[in-house]
Amino acid sequence: MELINATSTSDCDLPGSSSQPAPRQAKPSPPHDEWIDRKIQRWQWRFSPDWEPLLNGNGSPDWLHLENDQRATLVKVNDGRQVWCVQIGQKLVFAKIALPTKRWPRWRKVLRGSDAARELRIANYAAAHAIDTVHPVALAEAPINKIGPASVLITAGVPDAVPLNEFWSALDPASPSTRATKNQVIDVVAHLIAHAHQNGFEHLDLHAGNVLVQPRGEDGYRTLFVDLHNIRTAQPVSDESVTRNLAQFNQWFSLRALLTDRLRFLDRYLHWRDVVAADSDFARRLGYTRVQLLQSLSHAAHAHAKALYAKRDRRVMRTGRYYAQLKLEKRWQGHVFLFAKHPVPGSRASLLQFTVKQWADWLRDPIERIKTTPRRSIIKDSSSATVCRVQLPIENHEPLEIVIKRAIPRNLLKRIKNTFRTSRAMLTWQRANALLNRQVPTARPLAVLERRRFGLLRDSLIITEYIAHASDLDTVLTVQMRELSEPQQRALKKTLLVSLVDVVRRLHERGFTHRDLKAPNIMVQWNSQSDEPLRVMLVDLDGIRQGRYPRHQAYLKAIMRLNVSLDHCRRVSLTDRLRFLKQYLSRPGRPDPDWKPVWREIADLAELKRQVQSRHQKRMLKKYGRI
Repeated sequence: MELINATSTSDCDLPGSSSQPAPRQAKPSPPHDEWIDRKIQRWQWRFSPDWEPLLNGNGSPDWLHLENDQRATLVKVNDGRQVWCVQIGQKLVFAKIALPTKRWPRWRKVLRGSDAARELRIANYAAAHAIDTVHPVALAEAPINKIGPASVLITAGVPDAVPLNEFWSALDPASPSTRATKNQVIDVVAHLIAHAHQNGFEHLDLHAGNVLVQPRGEDGYRTLFVDLHNIRTAQPVSDESVTRNLAQFNQWFSLRALLTDRLRFLDRYLHWRDVVAADSDFARRLGYTRVQLLQSLSHAAHAHAKALYAKRDRRVMRTGRYYAQLKLEKRWQGHVFLFAKHPVPGSRASLLQFTVKQWADWLRDPIERIKTTPRRSIIKDSSSATVCRVQLPIENHEPLEIVIKRAIPRNLLKRIKNTFRTSRAMLTWQRANALLNRQVPTARPLAVLERRRFGLLRDSLIITEYIAHASDLDTVLTVQMRELSEPQQRALKKTLLVSLVDVVRRLHERGFTHRDLKAPNIMVQWNSQSDEPLRVMLVDLDGIRQGRYPRHQAYLKAIMRLNVSLDHCRRVSLTDRLRFLKQYLSRPGRPDPDWKPVWREIADLAELKRQVQSRHQKRMLKKYGRI
């Protein structure tokens, strides 16, 4: 849900907000100019004098081998760095170890200095301009020709501070104090970012995980920046940079915060820009009106999300933290899932962690694995595909239910065609991951394999997670709902309608079209004996396409196909269909859309579809004696 499509009045007098400047945060003293320099095992160290006994005294950790220290906990890791939390006596510190994996970061160290030295310079700049950030207390730089860790930055821990995304997610919506808490946090975060922008400080990786929130009792909350290596300083932040920065910050909250909260943040940000404008030579007046800023933010948020999703799509075809390439015997090769950065409700696989070795051992002979599957576990065995349900053993955990699907060409012509193109399994792998990256629910793909000879496709299969307690939409409406009372049926239909509209709308807003959107291809994960919420997800992704500029007509055809596929279901009334359409068309600022022309257009398309189906059924009946 983007910031455009919504307008509201200024939010300056909301509860928890203040029209007066917030008291300046109590900051630790800036890094001392006269730090202690010392060379230890060819590493050049610099210590703040106040912290030397903890970092260079008896019992101080081996900062280059923290994995062997029980006082150290790994809190973050990626391709370029590790972040460790270390408890030294009564003191808490964080150590960021730069681990360049490519040549350019090492050359950049020679040309521009190490990441640790850069973060120290930025922290000093922030302290000089009263911008709240983490407080460095020591750094170390490796010799230029050393292979391995390039630098270490040690910062003082902030008691009880948590990343903003964790703080926001932990708030209880049912608590009466949550509203006031959100207002206070929105205000102090808006003040932090506005003050930084007006002092020539632009965080180029501004997301909710790089802002810490520290509760301070009656004094409210303190917020501060972390991850300082990617920050532009000492120059005015332009209107375009402000828009890009705020759109980046909005990305995480666009799915986890109400539109009113995001608008409240924007109003507080604009308020604090004016309040702190006199504090710095880098301050400038924003060249947008509020409405213009909303429009600019909408475009920037869309561009940022598109670039972020494209980056994640490329990631599934490479070896990294979350996915890996796999090569097996008999010319089998493909890609496997390792673990999910964000767990998905209803998906047990997103809570587990796999290894390449585990996949290689289990998939040593995938065709034999399918052939030895018990007959009772075969879901489908036809001339076009073999689908079976098996258990994937996981060390120290219960086995995971998975589904293996092997596509089989029906005839020689299709076999020849498939030889020269990407396999259906690989397309499903890419499409399913693209949907999950954009928060469109589907069965999580776990592995995909292709067997090629001289570059020509010979065989393929895909493994997905089995969806427990799931039935297709047709079965839920025609069979399972039969066992419920009238009030329960109405409640279930209402919940199902909301979830279905959300999935279809999100699918279309993310630029996807579905040429086979029908009830059997929509799974409903629902257990009547559990309190878990109902979930709707898409399966059989062969009909899904992603385009830059999908036409509105394609969306209407998808809704029409879903409508026609439910013709035989008596429990889906005309009122239910109209309710679905109106809710699909509604948008923020447009709660009562003009639905009648769309209704008529869908009705005309549906009539044409029924005629085509009728002719097809007659041909099938005449040719085969059955439909």
